[in-house]
Amino acid sequence: MSEEMEAPRSGAASQNQPLDMEFVRAQFPPLDNGWAFFENAGGSYVPRQVIDRMTTYMSETQVQPGAAYGPSASAFERVDGARRLMADMINAREEEIVIGPSTTLNVYVLANALRPLFHEGDEIVVTNQDHEANGGAWRRLSEFGMVIREWEVDSVTGELDPADLDELLSEKTRLVCFPHVSNLVGSLNDVELITRKAHDAGAWVCVDGVAYAPHRRMDVKAWDVDFYLFSYYKVYGPHIACLYGKRGAMTAARNQNHFFFGEESVPQKINPGGMMHEAVAALQGVADYLDGIYWHHERGNVRDAAMLFQSRLIKVSNLFAAHEENISKPLVDYLLTRKDVRLLGRATSDGSARVPTFSFTVEGKSSAEIVAGLHRKNIAVNNHHFYAKRLLDAVGIDAEDGVVRASMVHYTSPGDVTRLVEALHAVLK
Repeated sequence: MSEEMEAPRSGAASQNQPLDMEFVRAQFPPLDNGWAFFENAGGSYVPRQVIDRMTTYMSETQVQPGAAYGPSASAFERVDGARRLMADMINAREEEIVIGPSTTLNVYVLANALRPLFHEGDEIVVTNQDHEANGGAWRRLSEFGMVIREWEVDSVTGELDPADLDELLSEKTRLVCFPHVSNLVGSLNDVELITRKAHDAGAWVCVDGVAYAPHRRMDVKAWDVDFYLFSYYKVYGPHIACLYGKRGAMTAARNQNHFFFGEESVPQKINPGGMMHEAVAALQGVADYLDGIYWHHERGNVRDAAMLFQSRLIKVSNLFAAHEENISKPLVDYLLTRKDVRLLGRATSDGSARVPTFSFTVEGKSSAEIVAGLHRKNIAVNNHHFYAKRLLDAVGIDAEDGVVRASMVHYTSPGDVTRLVEALHAVLK
């Protein structure tokens, strides 16, 4: 993290302080392209800081990192520095995170690494609310004798009820896999409660945090999760992803890399082929950006480099969450006025209940038709099952036409939401 981005220690950001949207949006070049962007759940824009970090890495140190000569040593410092920051961002140790190509591939590698620890008849709980990334690889372990038990959603709301998990857990349960937030439903699942239930049954948990990570601060230690996954390209970074695992669980998992990496070689043994160095180095730009948000809103206070990045993120997360709740309300309010709209998840903009990812269908209109109409008004949305086909099957929605999904993040402006609501009203009229 660059020295000029260090945040102040004193003078905590006021809970009532609004997010400075002019400052925020100035960091994201594509926001000037004329489109109101509501495809953030599919992938966020990246700020200038990330672009600059990748550009300088490739311009100055595009060599194999880790050797003693100057450019190689500098490359290693940039990559390793980014990994330390990304571990700090989720309150983990550096050796507990793997940065790989995607969440889907990270889960696939993890499933194969854990498979030798399981035995025929052992049970794995999966949900039909998950993105297929945190489902498909685990379900395939049935080919090796594992028993897959499905935690099913409510057929109307798409919600998971933690009470339903109790009937699925047994002395044979080895792993419970579930989403922190569904990429379609948007409602928050109680990670701490579900994790306690699984641990009480003697099982590990693997949590898909992809749809949660852009909206809230992550703290894997507070949640006590065994494995946690998210994608940086949805958290303002390059198209790579993070797998967190407790040290003990990562050590127990079997090597998936070259033979000369021993079972103690964490995280290398869970990252076949290694990292994309320029993309990992660019992750320092994510930290630069988040720090920039913090000190911009804390300007005038004394800076203290000793303040932990996690502590600064608490302030930034509060700013983001309050803004997202405010801008979500007009869309939720409009959807609730329409009797022909079916909204998945909790019908609220309350940030304690959900994140601002809204999926809906409209009676008598195809989702594709609605999306095409919104595109003509420069509203960027999409319709699909968004890799959660099992969920749409469970709630009785045609997965081919899918849902209309409108997803916001903190750089979404009130004006963007007004454009969306007005355009949606015109299309549905």
